[in-house]
Amino acid sequence: MLHVNMPREFEVGDEVALAGTVITILPSGRARVSIPSYDHPYTIDPPPKVRAGDRVVLVGDVTRIDCGANKLSVRIDCGGVITVDKSAITRLGKHRRTSAG
Repeated sequence: MLHVNMPREFEVGDEVALAGTVITILPSGRARVSIPSYDHPYTIDPPPKVRAGDRVVLVGDVTRIDCGANKLSVRIDCGGVITVDKSAITRLGKHRRTSAG
């Protein structure tokens, strides 16, 4: 499992990673993945040679923050948007704002 000291506050645009577990490989070659605090299986194009039970890391950008519910919406690089608890985030890359010259 990935362990990183993370700031307490997230911002829209921050790059985050989520750890998921492959549930099964579908006949199409895609993988059904279980993501902590996300109540539905999520389907991805898996890395080569992945099997059921393997851990995968999904990377995406924060698109929405719900402070009241302690949840983040994340646009995963493979295209979908999911909403998870903040505790499901395994690592974080802060969005760096560029100053207008």
